[in-house]
Amino acid sequence: MEYPFICPKCKRKMTLEGKSYYCPERHCFDLAKSGYVNLVLANCKHSAEPGDNKEMILARVNVMQNGYYDSLADCIVEILKGHQHDTVADVGCGVGSLTSRVKKAFPDCRLIGSDISKNAADAAAKLCKEVPFCVASSNALPLESESQDALLCAFAPVFAEEFLRVLRPDGIFIRVVPDTMHLFRLKEQLYATPRPNERDVDEPQGFTKIETRFVADDFTAYGETVSSLVKMTPYYYHTSKEDLARLFAKESLTTNRAFEVRVYKKIPS
Repeated sequence: MEYPFICPKCKRKMTLEGKSYYCPERHCFDLAKSGYVNLVLANCKHSAEPGDNKEMILARVNVMQNGYYDSLADCIVEILKGHQHDTVADVGCGVGSLTSRVKKAFPDCRLIGSDISKNAADAAAKLCKEVPFCVASSNALPLESESQDALLCAFAPVFAEEFLRVLRPDGIFIRVVPDTMHLFRLKEQLYATPRPNERDVDEPQGFTKIETRFVADDFTAYGETVSSLVKMTPYYYHTSKEDLARLFAKESLTTNRAFEVRVYKKIPS
């Protein structure tokens, strides 16, 4: 069986022996109980616990497992059907919901997921046992150069130079960003004068955009998923306790999702 990761110390390919990854230099990285491997070196951390905290991760798990982002996953699967996808990396994979849907759609695809948050990688590994997940910075992916047919990066920072390195010459990069009206109906419940999101206008260098798709529809959250929906957003940290309590007391909440899905092709060097 082929294993996807390279050693963060010596950059040589690793193999899985029992419950640990080893490179030829015998650098060792143990699997966590849930099955992910932490490939962030201690001297490369910028904080004690990078990435999303446990509360935000638990909220995302609740929302994602209730299928509220399934329409986005369907869009990504449709895009991949039109391109080579033997090897795919979900970079900044979060709790692994999109990764899991891609694996179900393409069971023979060699898929990996990475996230800087241990909490996220742990949740993703529990959700999808068939995919190897790792804790890693998207700016230093533990993947061989030109090893991936496609990269998926949803709601996560883009590091164009690193993405170009790991993509094959004809590889594609699928980027998902919130549209200007994403969760606007939720904002209407929180703020007196809600404003649309600022549109993301950044375009990664070294790529050419070949397609843009939009996913937009309404959905209703019920029970504790109402509070989870808020907790997985920045609004949770910028709303008064009184307004949060009022919203969390609701038995249901109808809001909207709106995503922009951009597909890029690697420009030949």
